[in-house]
Amino acid sequence: MDVTVSERDDTAVVSVDGRIDAESAKRLDTVIAGVLARGGKRVLVNLEKAAYMSSSGLRVLLGKFRDLRRVDGEMALCAVQPDVYKVFLMAGVHEVFPIYVGLDEILAAGDEEKREEESTSP
Repeated sequence: MDVTVSERDDTAVVSVDGRIDAESAKRLDTVIAGVLARGGKRVLVNLEKAAYMSSSGLRVLLGKFRDLRRVDGEMALCAVQPDVYKVFLMAGVHEVFPIYVGLDEILAAGDEEKREEESTSP
């Protein structure tokens, strides 16, 4: 599994490519922990290329979600593949995370919020 991080405004986009199993979940944990260590408070996990997720992957996502909440941060998921989404449904995770259809959708929503804030500030 490959994990990459790109920055978009104040959001760290963590993109996963491959299977998230017990071994690779550790890598995902390390990458998101690195974002937090650098002071990141907004994380978007792009699961467009993640075809499988084990319970270890779910634990990592839930743990990092809690870690971000403790520092008034937030985490969302996007582009969740159907098989992975089925796992989310079975585990009830779909009720915990904001889940967006695609990366462009959530980033555009963030851009729109930013434009609204700028237009209302003196």
